Parts: sequence; structure tokens; C-alpha cells
Amino acid sequence: MKILLFTMIIVNSLFTQTGGVKVAVKPETIELRNGSDAVFDLKLEAGEGIHVNTRPVVIVESQSKGVELSIKELPKSGEYVDPGKPIKVQCKAAGLTAGVHRIDFIVGFTYCNDNEGWCRLGRDTSSIEIRVSK
Repeated sequence: MKILLFTMIIVNSLFTQTGGVKVAVKPETIELRNGSDAVFDLKLEAGEGIHVNTRPVVIVESQSKGVELSIKELPKSGEYVDPGKPIKVQCKAAGLTAGVHRIDFIVGFTYCNDNEGWCRLGRDTSSIEIRVSK
């Protein structure tokens, strides 16, 4: 049992550690109608000597019912995500009541430290508000 718990702690730390990669979302609120979509910008801001790989792919996963998120455009600079350009994320809503909803989501990515020579899986949570009109 102790080995299983230790293994779960290690795996969890590998997936939750972001090691100098921060998620930024703009705008903070988007507007859309049920059944339609809108696009917002997501930026992975990496620290000095850190880059985010394009493979395995960056993922965005909604944690809110009635909302689907997908990457519409992933800016690349060679094998890396271009740090100077935002990732375009498409947001589709269906079955939500009119009003403002906070949408929580998970961003998954692989990042590497050039100076130390390692790569890790990163995972961070973020949110955006969507204003749903009738």
C-alpha cells in the first residue's frame, strides 16, 4: 500500500508541476450564444531557458458541462510553441442558461529546460468567463 501511495504522489507531481510555465488567458470574458462558438487567446509563458514542445500536442480540456474547448491554432517556432504568439482556443457552448458562467479548464503540455537537459509533462488549471445570450 505504501508503494502505491508513493507512486501516485510521484506521478501526480510530474503532471502538476509547471516549472516556470504560466497560463495566461485573454480576454477574461467572451460572449457567445448557445450552439455557437467564440475564440479566446491562451498563452503559455515560459521562464528563462524553458520551452514548450508542440509534440506531444498541447491539450485544452473543459471541466464544465455544456462547454467544449479545442485548439484552433497552435503557433509554432520549429518544434516549439512560439512564445510570442497566443494559442487560439475555440469555445463552443450548448444547453447553458443565459448569463455569465465561469468555465474551468485544464491545459496539458510538455515543457523542457534547455540548461538542465530535462523534459516534463506539465498541467495547469485556468478559467474563463463566458457570457451566454439567448
